[in-house]
Amino acid sequence: MKRIRIIHRLRVALALVGFSALVGAAGTLWWANHTGLPDSWRGGIEDALAANGLHAEVASLRYLPMRGIEAGEIEIYADASRRRVIGRLDHLILDVDRTRLSRGDFKIERIDLSGARVTLAVDPSDPESKTLEITDARGRMEFSGPRQLEISRASGMVGGVRLDARALLKLYRPDSTGTLEDMERARAERRRILLAIIEALDRFELDATAPPSLRIDVRGDLEEYGSLRADVSLRAANLKSHDLEIRRLDIDGELRGRTLVLHQTAIDTPAGKLSGQLEYDLDAFDGRFQLESDADVLALLGQLEIALPASLPSFDAPPELNVHGSFHREDEDWNFRLIGDVELSGPRYGHLRADRLSTRFSSDGDRLLLEDLRIENDGHRLDGRAFLTPGRVRYQFTTDLPVAFWQNAVTIQPLSEILDDFSADDGTANRVEARGMANLENPLDWWFKGTAEASDIAFRGVPARHARVVMDLNADQLDFTEGEVEFNYDDYALRQAHGGPSSGRIDVARILYDNKLKTVGIEKLQGVAWPAPVVRTFEANLADELEVYRFHRPPNLTAEGTIGIESGLPRQDLTVRFSTPAGASYEFLEEDLVLDAPGGVVRVLPDRVRIRQLDTGVLDGRIRADFESRLGGETQSLGGELDWTGLSLPAIARTYGFDSTPKGTITGRIDFTLDGDEVDGLDGTGHIALEEGELFDVPIFGPLSPLIAAVLGRRKAGFQEATDAFCTFEVDDGVLSTADFLTTTPSLVFTGDGRADLPRERLDLTVRMNARGFFGLITLPLKPFYGLFQFRGRGPIEDPKWENVMFTSPPPEQKDRLLSPPKARPVAEPAAVPPKARVVPPSRR
Repeated sequence: MKRIRIIHRLRVALALVGFSALVGAAGTLWWANHTGLPDSWRGGIEDALAANGLHAEVASLRYLPMRGIEAGEIEIYADASRRRVIGRLDHLILDVDRTRLSRGDFKIERIDLSGARVTLAVDPSDPESKTLEITDARGRMEFSGPRQLEISRASGMVGGVRLDARALLKLYRPDSTGTLEDMERARAERRRILLAIIEALDRFELDATAPPSLRIDVRGDLEEYGSLRADVSLRAANLKSHDLEIRRLDIDGELRGRTLVLHQTAIDTPAGKLSGQLEYDLDAFDGRFQLESDADVLALLGQLEIALPASLPSFDAPPELNVHGSFHREDEDWNFRLIGDVELSGPRYGHLRADRLSTRFSSDGDRLLLEDLRIENDGHRLDGRAFLTPGRVRYQFTTDLPVAFWQNAVTIQPLSEILDDFSADDGTANRVEARGMANLENPLDWWFKGTAEASDIAFRGVPARHARVVMDLNADQLDFTEGEVEFNYDDYALRQAHGGPSSGRIDVARILYDNKLKTVGIEKLQGVAWPAPVVRTFEANLADELEVYRFHRPPNLTAEGTIGIESGLPRQDLTVRFSTPAGASYEFLEEDLVLDAPGGVVRVLPDRVRIRQLDTGVLDGRIRADFESRLGGETQSLGGELDWTGLSLPAIARTYGFDSTPKGTITGRIDFTLDGDEVDGLDGTGHIALEEGELFDVPIFGPLSPLIAAVLGRRKAGFQEATDAFCTFEVDDGVLSTADFLTTTPSLVFTGDGRADLPRERLDLTVRMNARGFFGLITLPLKPFYGLFQFRGRGPIEDPKWENVMFTSPPPEQKDRLLSPPKARPVAEPAAVPPKARVVPPSRR
């Protein structure tokens, strides 16, 4: 019994001792946590962290039963020198080996984070440096072996992104040191990565109800970059940066040592989708990538408020892009090498537009090669390739794109002006095969070579059924060779007026446009075509001058020489030869003359057009002429020499509207000038002869001549005809004058002088007659003026009034011929037997 009481008392005593120890320990712990654990503990903790490769400075410690030691306000340094702070934590819990803690030996086995805040500075030495905040940091870090750190169930919020992480890492050795260069490089890389993350997070507005999720799984040895492996997965929805909206963002990647690999990146935006892969070496600053996109990239860049050029192309639908390549960073510049293909729907840039553009491309940054380039527009297309270098582009293509497309696309001069002279319609077809070069910085440095052909096209208003040419063009010269044109005359005025073929053909060896000299050189142009439309393709004013020669059918043409494309150029010298078996119309003295089978040479000089070797039938006769027409004046000026043979007086009368129709033909010559279109501008000198005409009949038997004609039944019996005449003349302001008019019959001589006012159509002519033979008998009483008579005709040219006037002395040019008339010749017997006389019935009166 006594022993039982001793045992009971001992138990009570032990319980009191234990309770007292517990209370004392709790009080001691409360006091220590309230006043802070000893500095030796902080030093021990810091040394223990450094032993595990984590250099830190702890501001406060307190012990939490059943949990461990809580460290507060921790600064983490880059290395053992503790000169650079790389991050701050507000608190963390350290699990230490309690058995060794009692001996003052601190060994940290585990670190727990529970709602901690972590601050990472981009540049710890700069108080103004940007920082990356991690809030609600949770997780466990266990030091499971020498230098081995295992992180599990780590999470936190980084700028609105939910972060989940796991890691199994070998930490730095306590005595690990590197070169200053390596340490500075590591610090710079760490700053760059932190700054990129901060700037990326700052640009986005995140959905607080469904924050993006970032998962990271890291493993490897921090002292051996090549051993590091990190798997990264990012999932996000409803992101917004400036005006850019991202419906969905999925990224899966990994870090292999110093190589970042994105296995799959998918971005879904209202402007389209992008997906791709990337591999980037963090040490070498280079990598490779592959990208597929049907998003409007330009719209995305604009929504991100990235500076873009003022003028950019637009599209009917987002471009379809598939590209892979490599990139490298040198200093602050990025260099790219790209290979891929792109398809654009409805690209538009300024005034240019196409239905579709597609190409394969490759680029090394400064140079861009486009292969299998295809542009489609309105059922037409271009196939080619292009090579772009800084400021310069080389190209090669085959195309049937319409003329309107090129008129919009080409802006370099003078090629743009020439293209603007073309006009086309829905029936026009063209094909161009060419290669060339253009200096984008110098509009005068370019060349273009190839062939072009077109059908149903017009140039400067001249339509053609078909045209083809070989081109060698540059800013100084446009050289066209092996040209051929088939003109379309369906609507040409001369064809509508005179009929003829609906087309004409011209071949030309060379047409050279010299931009410096402002000339067009023509070599070996030949064919069958109306001349004015041919020349109109070079120079419109000159073509207007040629329109006055109105050929009824296209003549045979050849041409050589130079055309000045600016007025007054002394270099203009074009020679055109023409001939045609058909007719041509030409206005002379206000009436149209029809020229039969004309041929000649036309030479165009700066201020005049010369017609040489003109030979043509006209007015049932023949004309040969050399003359020239002056250009550029207010009125037309024409001058030269003209001779004619056998022109029909009846044809002249019909042409110029005479009331009477005289007989005979005229032959003569004139050297003339004609200022203006009216006959009063005509001046000249010449001579003219009448053959087989019918000026008048002379009664050789005097008053008996009509009776003899009645008895014989022949109107001309007893009369002599004046059939031939000759005179020289002068024309002054359209007034023709002569002093040596001469005509004869077998027994009469007629001379005359006077003037014909052609503008007013008035005549004033004096004719003198010297009569011999039987007709002269009636003049016997008039001696000494035996056989001499004088008549004067005045009034309208068509019907002058003639009267017998007193004979006056003739001018010297007439005297010898008038006073020495030819002798009378016997009149031949009539071929027919005269009819017998008939009894005339008596008059009823």
